[in-house]
Amino acid sequence: MRPPAAALDTPARPGPGDGLARARALEHTGDHARAAALRLEYAHTLCGTAQRIALLREGAARHSGASEEGRSLHQALAETLLRHAEFMEDGAPRRAILMEAARALEEADQGAIAGEIYERLHMLRRAAVAYERAGAVTQLEYVLGLIDRIEHAEAVLQRASDEIDAALREGRRFFAHGLLQEHLQDARTTRGPLAHSGAPLLRAALARVQADLGVALPRGQRVDLRWGTGQVTRVVLRADLRLGRSPDVELSLGGASLSREHAALRLEAIAAATGSSAHGLDEVELAVALVDLGSRAGTFWRGETLAPGEPVALEGPGELALGLSAARIEVHPLPRERGELGALLRPQGQGAASPWTLYLPGGGPLWLAPDRPIPAVLELRPPFIAVRIAAGVRAQLGQEPLGPGASIELLHGDRLHLDLPDGRLTLEISMT
Repeated sequence: MRPPAAALDTPARPGPGDGLARARALEHTGDHARAAALRLEYAHTLCGTAQRIALLREGAARHSGASEEGRSLHQALAETLLRHAEFMEDGAPRRAILMEAARALEEADQGAIAGEIYERLHMLRRAAVAYERAGAVTQLEYVLGLIDRIEHAEAVLQRASDEIDAALREGRRFFAHGLLQEHLQDARTTRGPLAHSGAPLLRAALARVQADLGVALPRGQRVDLRWGTGQVTRVVLRADLRLGRSPDVELSLGGASLSREHAALRLEAIAAATGSSAHGLDEVELAVALVDLGSRAGTFWRGETLAPGEPVALEGPGELALGLSAARIEVHPLPRERGELGALLRPQGQGAASPWTLYLPGGGPLWLAPDRPIPAVLELRPPFIAVRIAAGVRAQLGQEPLGPGASIELLHGDRLHLDLPDGRLTLEISMT
């Protein structure tokens, strides 16, 4: 059936796509003002947000904000993007949409609003530029103040990071530990622009340094020193050194007849050799003493049985026996006449390479063996064990030369080199 004649005479109405085609044609001929107006008109006919954004993006790419029509096009793109962002979850895609909207607002000569968006995104330098172009003096001054605070915080943390690195290399670990605690204690409370600056990244790096430092710290008041051709000296700085078959004592020995905690070395006050004082009171002095801890098989010092719980001062080297034949230990007290309180112990029957244990209650001069004194003093500086080297000894920590009389806090894995009269001595530190 043929349509009515009237219908044949009526011209067809242009479809929505014709407006876009006309806009593109006008852009090709250079009539940007009419093209921008057509794009805006066509954008209002689109129901889909994605289609509208795509159309306005294409127009914004072809039209700058130099003309009133171009500014209107960028304004429409920004408004559409902002409405779309309201329904998006926080994250990188939403952040990208907001940044695009802010750039469109700058083209639309709406720099103050763009600056507010940049500020919410913590892009403070971009916000400052937008505020300056818009002449928003109050907002600009506020943002510049924030930037100054952030730069100051970053500079402080960077200086602290440099100081910590230098302190760790030079063995000043106690100082580094204090700096780490000082600069990390407020890390969890950082909010606002500071939380999105470089400061959290620096704090994260410092937190990793602190974690590595914690792994290398002593696990107790003891340190193992490897030296020479495979020799080992274990240093115990506890108030007492227990001996027995328990794996938890400081010097664990085999033998079914031994008690778990059989005997111990400890500091005891004993009567001084000078006898009585002018006031009629006995003078006392500290000495390293041996005490039986109520063992079943008995404790014998130089062949004499010790009464349980009764300390006996060690006046010179000798043999300590735990039980009649279970364990025999060579004991060398440090020279008390030089004011040194401590002792060296080594189980017998394990060969000349058997490790020595140096008992230094609270610290004292370092001995690797009875014939191997070292010009250095060990000290407790919780949570560290420190070594103070004599002033006339050249020392090096790893590859870092140390100054005269250096004092360092030891960490697991350290290599300490000492230039002694008989040659270079290298101490490898183990804290496990």
